[in-house]
Amino acid sequence: MPLPAATRLGPYEILSALGAGGMGEVYRARDTRLDRVVAIKILPTDRSSSPQVRERFEREARVISSLSHPHICALYDVGHQDGIDYLVMEYLEGKTLADRLKKRRLSLEQVLQYAIEIAGALDSAHRRGIVHRDLKPGNIMLTNSGAKVLDFGLAKVRMAQDAAGLTRPTNTLTEEGAILGTLQYMAPEQLEGKEADGRTDIFAFGAVVYEMATGKKAFEGASRASLIAAIMERDPVPLATLDPLTPVALDRVVKKCLAKDPDNRWQSAQDLRDEIRWIVEGGSQTGAAAPVPSRSNNRERLMLAIAAVAVAMAVVVAYLYFREKPSETRAVRFSVFPPEKSAFGDSLAISPDGTQLALIVSTPGKEPSLWVRRLDSLTAHPLAGTDGAYDPFWSPDSQVISFFAQGKLKKIEAVGGPAQTLCDARDGSRGSWNRDGVILFGLNDVLYRVPADGGPATTATMLNHANHEITHAWPYFLPDGRHYLYLAIAQAFQNNGVYVGSLDSKESKRLVDSNWMPAYAQALDGLGYLLFIREGTLMAQRFDAAHLQLAGKPVPVAEGVSDPTGRDAIVSVSANGTLAYRPLGAVKTQLTWFDRAGKQLGTVGLPVQDARPALSPDGRRLALSRVGPQSGSSQAETWPNLGGDIWVLDLARGGASRLTFNTAADWPVWSPDGSRIAFASYRDGNMNLYQKAANGTGNEELLLKSDEDKAPTDWSRDGRFLIYASLNPKTEFDVWVLPMDGDRKPFPFLQTQFGEGGARLSPEGQWMAYQSSESGRWEVYVRPFGGVSAAGNKTPSGKWPISTGGGVFTRWRGDGKELFYLTDERIMAVEVRSGTSNGRPTFDAGIPKPLFNVKSYGNFPFTVTADGQRFLVNTQVSEEKSPSITVILNWAAGLKP
Repeated sequence: MPLPAATRLGPYEILSALGAGGMGEVYRARDTRLDRVVAIKILPTDRSSSPQVRERFEREARVISSLSHPHICALYDVGHQDGIDYLVMEYLEGKTLADRLKKRRLSLEQVLQYAIEIAGALDSAHRRGIVHRDLKPGNIMLTNSGAKVLDFGLAKVRMAQDAAGLTRPTNTLTEEGAILGTLQYMAPEQLEGKEADGRTDIFAFGAVVYEMATGKKAFEGASRASLIAAIMERDPVPLATLDPLTPVALDRVVKKCLAKDPDNRWQSAQDLRDEIRWIVEGGSQTGAAAPVPSRSNNRERLMLAIAAVAVAMAVVVAYLYFREKPSETRAVRFSVFPPEKSAFGDSLAISPDGTQLALIVSTPGKEPSLWVRRLDSLTAHPLAGTDGAYDPFWSPDSQVISFFAQGKLKKIEAVGGPAQTLCDARDGSRGSWNRDGVILFGLNDVLYRVPADGGPATTATMLNHANHEITHAWPYFLPDGRHYLYLAIAQAFQNNGVYVGSLDSKESKRLVDSNWMPAYAQALDGLGYLLFIREGTLMAQRFDAAHLQLAGKPVPVAEGVSDPTGRDAIVSVSANGTLAYRPLGAVKTQLTWFDRAGKQLGTVGLPVQDARPALSPDGRRLALSRVGPQSGSSQAETWPNLGGDIWVLDLARGGASRLTFNTAADWPVWSPDGSRIAFASYRDGNMNLYQKAANGTGNEELLLKSDEDKAPTDWSRDGRFLIYASLNPKTEFDVWVLPMDGDRKPFPFLQTQFGEGGARLSPEGQWMAYQSSESGRWEVYVRPFGGVSAAGNKTPSGKWPISTGGGVFTRWRGDGKELFYLTDERIMAVEVRSGTSNGRPTFDAGIPKPLFNVKSYGNFPFTVTADGQRFLVNTQVSEEKSPSITVILNWAAGLKP
């Protein structure tokens, strides 16, 4: 009998039923001790009397408890109450691969990503002598953090040790010749009742990957007998036959997985995973082997050798620094480089005692993870169990690191060990930990607090809507542990500022204007400083933390730390005079023409800082936002997305003319007849909408002014509607429509609790393509637009997903029969078909197909010709961030507050 809601099993309270499998019933429950949601699997009482069933249930507990891998569902607890045996496992939000495949096959990117993750899970299990024996789409859960392998109820432990330490075979719980598993994913040896080993799972893995890539099962039959015959005797249709775009190497991988003889398959999941990683890294483009080393490889080795010498010198400096306190009048600088074939991520944290760096490190084919580097050491070491980590921060004693991963706030000891979940924190960011065991972090646009030992998170701040605040972020505790700094972000970024808040009061106090990263630190001379970002420079100002008072004037500490808005600053400071940051590189972009295969056809202009290119309706002119010497902007060398002047380039004759003369203008959109250009400008404090004649004559006309920031994204072909994105404090980005005739009263097209933007109308004006964050990541969708009016003011019915593995910045082909978008530095194309049926509009989208890879830069970085054959892309030709981290010991030396 199913358990009703509110039933208690030990400390666990049943919330609802999730489903049932061959080995038991599964429920959603709440751990009343940690206030977290878990999954509980119980062995029904009517089956617990069976010794074989009970032993299989107990074996699942033993098997899962021995596994620790980010892509295997974790076991938290095992219990027995009132005759009920139960397992407490990680609760996974998402859907099974089987459910996902009911809709359509996966994109190539998704296939490769999930294949690497599943193979990694199998490798971890096989290394412990565990064979799953029932790998199938129904036992794979797709979550925001990737694939998770479930249900080890049929797993087999190949060998075990007796008390004397000698290996002995374990009881497999099946009679000789019995069949265990799901028929369509069974290897031939399973069907024959023979011994199963890791290669049996590899066969099932091949069948799963085949199904992900094609949407079809590898083996099918009208009856059980015909299905068995297909598995035993026939090979499935090659992947490349079903989809010619499938990499040859992936076809070979799957074919080898599905070999009838285990000796002819991949012999380990590790080799299999490494082969798929090789495909992801580009080795599959021709199906040939990786190229031999060239002179560039020799140059790379030379650069690595130089970097190694620099690192060794830095270690000597750090050692001398920590051994003997340097003079307080001298600062010492050195660089820390990432591990070989890796790169640093977008956050770092130096320990309060200034001796260790917590780093996010990315390696091709792997999720970013947390690494620790002592400043007196040559190398950094990874912390296992931290895949997907970002935004690390330290405990006050410099022993424990907290971080965000898989929608949770977690912590782990700096020397390694198991990671502990503290609370749910989907999209959480930036934290600070005080000496009383309280953690503050950003979540849902405000600050939350949670005990450092875990528990429910509660709100700590509230937005001040009178000041048009939209986000609170970057908490940083002051020495008393009760007051903290934080950044309040307003709709107009020039109104952003650093505030002081208190755990004991809702009152706050504004300290300085800033766009990012407040921090407090004491220098070696004992003076306290407030650190903050202003116009790309890290500033320091004397600050009395006891009385919350500033003194003196801010002085620069390090230039080129971020763009002028401060939004990409990667900075951390210790409590005793050590500073670490990643310098901003000199970013330049080049407008480059490509064909559909990614072949470069030419360039437009010189490498400068252009943004958001927009082709005129006739394709002869190009409007763009330019931040550079030509625009008169003081930020010419740092940031192409801050705003600039609108320029119009004549592509046929080669000339260029400046349309606006205010560096706060951006986001150009052409009128359908090419006579006018609409754009946004924050010249009056908020981003408002304007238009001007495209030939530069006449004055600018204000189209719409309001408290919300907004930017145009499209203009309907009939000229009646200007589509724009609007930023609302409560509903994030929304899609709005401004009628260009009549009273010009705007109305919302799409306004939900999720972010929506980048909206573009189909050429005939019947369909709206846009990007939305409703799935947890940005994806492209299409909704009907025809018939929408200000009077109706309702979200239109019907929605069609376009992208399958993330997508942004949509463009239509001129005839409306194809959509283009960007995902993971790749231009994608989707054929679409629209019409009417019984007087109602109909729409259908094909499978997304990759066109070419490109390293683009900025928002809406590409435009496409009306025939869909040529793409003009704003490509990045220099690095945005330095690959290394700069460390300054005794950073306050020489400051004159």
